[in-house]
Amino acid sequence: MSLYGRTDSNTNKTKAGIGVAASSITPTIVFVDETEAQLNENRQRGIDGPGWWSYYTYVDTDGNTRHKSEKMVALADPDTNANETQADDTIAADVASAVTITGQPAAVTGASTPYTGTFTVTTSTTGTPGTLTYQWQYQTASQTTKWTDISNTGVYTGATTATLTLTAAAKATYDGYKFRVKINSTGGTEEVISNSASLTYA
Repeated sequence: MSLYGRTDSNTNKTKAGIGVAASSITPTIVFVDETEAQLNENRQRGIDGPGWWSYYTYVDTDGNTRHKSEKMVALADPDTNANETQADDTIAADVASAVTITGQPAAVTGASTPYTGTFTVTTSTTGTPGTLTYQWQYQTASQTTKWTDISNTGVYTGATTATLTLTAAAKATYDGYKFRVKINSTGGTEEVISNSASLTYA
């Protein structure tokens, strides 16, 4: 039997995390069983075998989500997720699921200034994705790669919902802006990103 046991108990989690060095980003220590290790959702995050993993995400300078996974302890015959106690489904999905964008945000052309309106995305799901989570991003007219997360300040509301609303957005600032949304879920589905939709004024 492994020194770390074959269950996802808090005691075993503490043991597995002893070797994690302190840094500016605090990783999550995640238990992965045989079934979870085979799911594309988890392999996409770099988690490809049973055991204890150190995991975190970050957003690169272009606004893309990146994953950092490191296996801390390999386990043979770990306990199944039917007996799990850790709340880690957003990282190590238990079952296969997927999110498909069925309605992309639509471009706005000939907008009057100041502009008030919305960008909306619609989705369909398979499996058991849990609750969907959204993060809208913008790109200025002069940018070609960098995407920036939007927060509910200034002209923006709904930055973490399916519908982003702009209120009284002035042409001098927002003409040529592009908007997109990143969608994840509490069930650990693979991230999907919408097409970009531009805002141009008359």
